[in-house]
Amino acid sequence: MAKVKDQFLHMFQRPDFEKNLRLWADRDGNVKKDILCDIYDGKIWKNFSNGGKVYDEEEISNEQKFFNKEHADDHLGIMINVDWFQPFERTIHSSGAIYGAICNLLRETRFKPENMLILGLMPGPNEASLHQINYYLAPIVDQFQSFWKGVTLDQTFEHSSGRLIKCAIIACCCDIPAARKLCGHYSANVSCHRCLKVATNGNFGGLDDINEWFIAKDVDDHREAAVEWRRCKNNEARKRHAKRTHVRWSEILRLPYFDPIQFLPVDPMHNLFIRIASLIVKQL
Repeated sequence: MAKVKDQFLHMFQRPDFEKNLRLWADRDGNVKKDILCDIYDGKIWKNFSNGGKVYDEEEISNEQKFFNKEHADDHLGIMINVDWFQPFERTIHSSGAIYGAICNLLRETRFKPENMLILGLMPGPNEASLHQINYYLAPIVDQFQSFWKGVTLDQTFEHSSGRLIKCAIIACCCDIPAARKLCGHYSANVSCHRCLKVATNGNFGGLDDINEWFIAKDVDDHREAAVEWRRCKNNEARKRHAKRTHVRWSEILRLPYFDPIQFLPVDPMHNLFIRIASLIVKQL
């Protein structure tokens, strides 16, 4: 596992890296109000506080915001992803990667290889199932707990005497199976991760209960159920608990600010690019 601090230290010693981190703070005048063009236009980026909560816009001052112009290049927002791949030909061997993108960088540079954080590798040969991913997440979460408090980089390109860097994981952008494992949610065949909508015999269809679809899940209830899962004495008790609450424990919940409901976007690849959303609407 590569240390996050070492990767940041390498990045921050490159010319223009810190300048590129600040570019997002100067884009406000070029974006129309109420149009979502990037993560900067969303509620989390605008209203995420230094205390780790996401407020309504009228409830938070600029000084309370984690992401503001004053700290545009030293308060970093991290988007993490988990995915598996086949590294070998003519054999079944599934390896996994946990990696992160720095959202302060504009979209045209954010996902370039030199700007990505390699957080962990899962060697396989089988995909980590359900809560087994926690064994890989634990050391990653330990590092991000330190970065939430602040970690000093000994030297950067613009600050030869070093500077304090803080960062927070504010989004998990994965396909649905990986997202459920990462954040401790139950199967997508059973329930929605954002609202109280559940399937009946594996079927989400029907509009009779549409008024009950959009009641948002409560993050405190999710955390409480996750802790209860961890306290279960054996696997059978954990299975019963997960079936009842639709929640499992995830190491990422050790981050005091992390919201496994708001910070988990809808999977765009499967819902848009291969037209699953279109198919569902047609069926309804």
